[in-house]
Amino acid sequence: MTSAIICILVVLSVLLFVHLCVIVILLFNQRRSSAQVNVSHEGYLVVYASQSGHVEHYAKQFAHQLQQSGQLSAVLDLQYLSISELTAAKKILWCVSTCGEGDAPDTARAIAKKMFMQSLDLSAQQYAVLAFGDRRYAQFCAFGQRLDQWLKTQQAQPLFEMICVNALNPRDLEQWQAQIEQLIEIKLDVKTKHQAWQQFQLQQRKCLNTGSSGLPIFQLQLHALETMHWQSGDIFEVQCGNAEIEIQSFLKAHAIADDILHQPELKQQLRHNNLRHIPLRLVDEAVEAWVQRFDPLPSRDYSIASIPEQGYVELVIRQQQAEHGLGLGSGWLTAALAMGENILAKIRSNPSFHLVQQQQALILIGNGTGIAGLMSHLHQREHWQQQRNWLIFGERQQQYDHLYSEQLQHWQQHGFLTDLDYAFSRDQQQKIYVQDRLLQKADQLRQWIADGAAIYVCGSLSGMAQQVEQVLIQILGEIQLEQLREQHRYQRDVY
Repeated sequence: MTSAIICILVVLSVLLFVHLCVIVILLFNQRRSSAQVNVSHEGYLVVYASQSGHVEHYAKQFAHQLQQSGQLSAVLDLQYLSISELTAAKKILWCVSTCGEGDAPDTARAIAKKMFMQSLDLSAQQYAVLAFGDRRYAQFCAFGQRLDQWLKTQQAQPLFEMICVNALNPRDLEQWQAQIEQLIEIKLDVKTKHQAWQQFQLQQRKCLNTGSSGLPIFQLQLHALETMHWQSGDIFEVQCGNAEIEIQSFLKAHAIADDILHQPELKQQLRHNNLRHIPLRLVDEAVEAWVQRFDPLPSRDYSIASIPEQGYVELVIRQQQAEHGLGLGSGWLTAALAMGENILAKIRSNPSFHLVQQQQALILIGNGTGIAGLMSHLHQREHWQQQRNWLIFGERQQQYDHLYSEQLQHWQQHGFLTDLDYAFSRDQQQKIYVQDRLLQKADQLRQWIADGAAIYVCGSLSGMAQQVEQVLIQILGEIQLEQLREQHRYQRDVY
C-alpha cells in the first residue's frame, strides 16, 4: 500500500511540474507575440531597457499615449526582442537606461551583447533613441549612445537626434514628446501617469556605526500615513527637500517677508523646489508666480530594508559629503528632517530585484548600505519560512560597522541563516573584501548553484559589484553566469 501511494504521489508531482512548465511557456509566448502583432502592421515598436523600473514605467505609459492618439504601437522589454523582430520592425522608439560603467541594464546585457555583434541591414528601419542617465556619473547615457551609433552603422534611419534625459528631468521628456508629436502630427494629450507622492512620517533615526572611520550610516523608520504595499527588493523614492534654515536664508537674500509661509502651497513649493539655481525674477512679478517657475529638487532612490508585515518602511542611508555640505538626499533625511516630520515619497516596484517564492536557496552578497536590500529579502524569506540562506557582507571594522549584528546572529543561531560570512576590510593589514570571501568559498558556491540557489547582489557598483561579478565568472564561468542571469537567478541592485 505504501509503495502504491508513493508511486501515485510521484506521478502527480510529475504531472504538476509538466503543467507548470506549459503555463510558463504559454505566458512567455504570449508576452512575445503581443509585440509581434502591431510590428507586422508597421506601427511603432517601443523597446525599453530598464534597471530600476523608471524607464519601464515611462515606456509603457508612452506606448499607451501613442495608442490613445490612434497610432499602432506595441511595447517590449529589450531582453525579449529577437533579432528577427528587430529586423522586421519598421519604426522603433528606444527608451534605454545606462547601468554602471556605461553598460546596458542587467536584464538586457545578453541581448545587447548579441545584438552589437551582428551586422544587419536596417536601411528600411526608422528609429529614435531616448537615453536615460544621470550627469553625476562619468558614463552619462553611454549605453544609449552606443545603441544609437550601432543603429546608424546598420544603416537605420534616425527620425531625429538622440535625446538624453538627465535624472528624469521633465524638460528633457517634453523635448522627446514634442519631437514625436511633430512626427505623427497629433498632440499627445494623454499625460504620462506618475505615481502620486505619499506622506511618510519619520518615527525613528539612529546612527548604526558610531566611531567608525567611514561616513556615518543611519537607520530610519518611517510610517506611511496611508496603507502601502510593496515587495522585498522594491525602491523607496524620496522627494528631496530644503531645510528650514535654507528656506529662511532664501527669503532673507531676496527681501521676502516670511509671512508668505502661511500660504500652504507656497510653503510646499519652497520646501521642494531648487532655491540655489533660480530664474531671474521679472519686474513686478509676484513671489508666488516666480517660485512656481523654479525647477523641483531631484528625487533620490533608496533600497527598502523591511517588508509590509513589519508595519514600517526602514531605510539604511550613509551620509554623503557634497560641495556645500551634506549630500542633497542623505543630508535631508539624516540631519535636516526633524523627528515626527513628514516627507514626500513613493514606493516603486523593482521587478529585476524581486524574489521568487519557489527559490530553494538564496546567496546574498553586499556591502555598506546594500545591507538594506538584503535585509528585506531575509525578512521575506523568514516570512515564507524558507531557511537555506547564505549572506556574505562587507564593511570596514567589526567593532563599529557590524550592521544588524544582533538580528543576523539571531537568525544564524536559529538556523534560518545557514551561512554567514563577513569581510571587514580594515580589521587586518591586508584588506579583505566580499569578493575575497566568495573566492575562498568557491566550492560551496558551486554546490549551492548546482542545488538551484539564486544570487542577489546589493550595494556599491564600483569596487564591489564589479569585482564580485569577476569572481563569479572565475568560479562559474561566463557562460553559466549568463545562464543564471537569463534564468533570473543572478539579480543585482547596485548603485
